[in-house]
Amino acid sequence: MARQNTTEFLAAFAVGTVLGIGATLLLRPEPATAKERLMRELKPYRKKMRQSAGQVQRGLRRGQAATAEVADDAIDAGRELIAEFRDEVRRIVAEARDELVETMEERRKGEDRDDERKTGERRPGGLRFIRNPGTE
Repeated sequence: MARQNTTEFLAAFAVGTVLGIGATLLLRPEPATAKERLMRELKPYRKKMRQSAGQVQRGLRRGQAATAEVADDAIDAGRELIAEFRDEVRRIVAEARDELVETMEERRKGEDRDDERKTGERRPGGLRFIRNPGTE
């Protein structure tokens, strides 16, 4: 009987093993996708990544505030430069206009003198010195 009990035991063991393997294969989860495998591998690092992300976020906020201040200063400086440039251009244009007016007046006076010499006429209010050809 011992032999029969051993045979039955081995048969039961083999059947149990086969049923266990079958159940394991049937109940086993589907193969993990690449994303799932990556997430499982990164699981220990998630806390560190969250902390780093928080630090980066705080740094970006500080940088944004500093950049806004610098941008405001740059805008103000640019406006001042533009205002000074406009004033300088106005001054240069006014000087050029004055010089042109003076030049035109001098030229007109010179043309008037030439006309007076040619015609011998005087303009009202102006003095005209003519040599007297008979007296020398």
